[in-house]
Amino acid sequence: APQSVSGLHAMVVGIGSDDRVIAAGVPLTSGPWGTDYITVSHALSVGRKYSISSDGKAFAPAAGLAACSSHYHGIDVLILRVRAHANRPVIDWGDSAALRQGDELFILPRREFHPEPVSVTFLHLSLLEWTRSTPGDWEPQWRNVMVGDGFSRPGFSGSPWVREGKVYGLLKGRVRPPGQNTWYTVAETATKVRECLRQVHYQELIPTD
Repeated sequence: APQSVSGLHAMVVGIGSDDRVIAAGVPLTSGPWGTDYITVSHALSVGRKYSISSDGKAFAPAAGLAACSSHYHGIDVLILRVRAHANRPVIDWGDSAALRQGDELFILPRREFHPEPVSVTFLHLSLLEWTRSTPGDWEPQWRNVMVGDGFSRPGFSGSPWVREGKVYGLLKGRVRPPGQNTWYTVAETATKVRECLRQVHYQELIPTD
């Protein structure tokens, strides 16, 4: 059965750097060896010591496992492994290319930071196409993100965009298109996450025993 919004919200963790939460993340894969979490990777620029917190207080050490960058892979995500978290529930990815303009999703921030889901209306799979831009009009980090209309704030980075029990993207930030006064929330797409996992040969990094 699909995960409920509240069930998915309970899976969202805080990504810590030097015991300070800097982003949200979600469990990607889990087994007796531990759990891998994925977040947007501007966390990389903060520090080299990572941890995971499910309540904003108790931190479990996390090791950087793999990352993709917008310059080389078209997406900024970071995968962290926590050996202390064995056999945890994990999220299910949706097909972001199947979203249609007007579809309603929920942003699920870290609960201790923002306890309620936030509604977001899907606008377009590509910021560039939606704004009729060329790649040179935007920094690399924004060139492959999808766009929604909904509330966002600093601290929401890495929060999953969910619909019908699946994750369709990871919130990256807000943008204001040239010539407009409105800010829109943007996310890395599930499609790009899958491409990243293939490019870093993620399946080979999962322990088999």
